[in-house]
This record gives sequence, C-alpha cells and structure tokens, in this order.
Amino acid sequence: MTRLPRSLPSLVIVTLLLAACAAETGESPDPSRPTRTEPPLETIAPSDEPVIGEVPAEIMDALLADAADRTGLDAVAIEVVQAESVTWNDGSLGCPEPGMFYTQALVDGYHVILEADGEELDYRVSAGGGFRLCEEARPGG
Repeated sequence: MTRLPRSLPSLVIVTLLLAACAAETGESPDPSRPTRTEPPLETIAPSDEPVIGEVPAEIMDALLADAADRTGLDAVAIEVVQAESVTWNDGSLGCPEPGMFYTQALVDGYHVILEADGEELDYRVSAGGGFRLCEEARPGG
C-alpha cells in the first residue's frame, strides 16, 4: 500500500481555503485591467509664480557669477527667468556658430536664461557643467 506524504492533507486544506476566499468576491481578476496597489499621485494646483527648473546649485552659481562678471552687477541683482533641464540635438547645445562642427549626438544639459538690468543672457549648459553664452539665440534651439 502506498502511503501519502504527511503534508498533502495540509496542502489540500490551504488550497481549498484560498479558493473559498477568491470565490467570496464573486469576480475573477481581469488580467487586462491594472490594479492599483498604491495611493494615487498627489496633484498640485497651478501657480501664477514662474517655474524654475532643476539646475544643480553649483552650475547655477557659476552662471550667476559669469553674468555678474559680464554685466558688472552683483549676482543677487540678477534674476533667473528660465532654468530647465533639456536634451540638446547636438554638441552645439542649440546655438551653433557658423563654420563650426559639432558632435552629432544627443547632449543632456540645461537651458538657463538670466536677466540682468533688462538684458537677457541665454546660457547653454552641458550636463557636465560646461557652459557658453548663446549670443544669437536661434529659434527652436
């Protein structure tokens, strides 16, 4: 006579209990419908304040210092108009100079516009922190 393993009755009981719990809902899970297991994301109401993007502090400090040197103003008198993370289409950082050749690869970086005494300074920054002032901003740059 073949003897059944001692754990088999326990396994049968657990299986029956799980089946009974699933049957209580009256529905079988629909694998095509996602189920939410975490709370919904919090939404933030729009503000009238200008949005300043994420630019590392050390890069922003360098840009403000450069703008202060160029304009002769104190860095605290310079206003940040725009500071956003971007991916440039090539090594020109959206501001090619005539006669120059640039790497033809996507370059992560930042686009920062500062205003100093009514003058806008358009900075193009690579992710490594290298920057240059775009003297003649090009559309779509």
